[in-house]
Amino acid sequence: MVKQDVIGSYIESFDTALGGGIPTGHITMFYGTAGTMKSSICFNILYNEILKGKRGVYISIEQSSLSLLKQMVSLGFDISKINIEVLNDADDVIKGLSKLKESEAKLTIVDLGTIRKHLRSNKGTKRKVSNEFEFSDDMVNTVLKIAKTLAEKDLCDLIVIDSLTAIYSLTELKDPRNEIFYLFEFLRDLGLTSFVISEESELNSRYSKFGIESYLVDGIVHLQLTERNRKVTREISVVKMRSSACNNDIFTLEYDGKKFKALYGGKTPLV
Repeated sequence: MVKQDVIGSYIESFDTALGGGIPTGHITMFYGTAGTMKSSICFNILYNEILKGKRGVYISIEQSSLSLLKQMVSLGFDISKINIEVLNDADDVIKGLSKLKESEAKLTIVDLGTIRKHLRSNKGTKRKVSNEFEFSDDMVNTVLKIAKTLAEKDLCDLIVIDSLTAIYSLTELKDPRNEIFYLFEFLRDLGLTSFVISEESELNSRYSKFGIESYLVDGIVHLQLTERNRKVTREISVVKMRSSACNNDIFTLEYDGKKFKALYGGKTPLV
């Protein structure tokens, strides 16, 4: 039996729960409420993989690149250790992608939030920037075209999409099951290791908005906030990870300013 390549979660003691790590080529959904550090964990994976020579892309649908980087610096990430390219203008995106070198380890942040704001202020929601590429309110196609460009130029090993929830709010899905299936299969066919962030609503505790994403992705990591005696604890668990013998126990998630840790002791309180 051929052993599948995996990448680490860079959360101390959590790779064991994942069955060794996250298999390369997998689409893994990080799901949780606000404040559970979904974006920080995904950034942490990209950051550490780039330090090892990989190339990562972070596609932010709503949070600006400046806000994202300030957040990561405040957590203690030394962003001076990695090459970062920010693409936040529609005219510069394709030019920026074409400048990336195949051998260069780099984090590329595609700031769609800022691009959308600029396009809206110019009284347009659709703008062509090349013969094959256009930005529009259809965030699914916009994200897929960016991913395809990066993959075809062999400029990306790992990609983060932040977030599915933002995409859904900006795109009218007439046939959600087929369209979401196409989104995930497109990423899978490109051969990228993908991390998609999804926001959990207090009114909807399912692992996805439509209830089908959880079947289509390869892995789900659930993050939650649990109240105990007037104190809130972050918790993390693996809901599923295909091709892995994963441990579904709930762990306490801590960050000490240098690294994430998963500790036994996480437990949903009795009501």
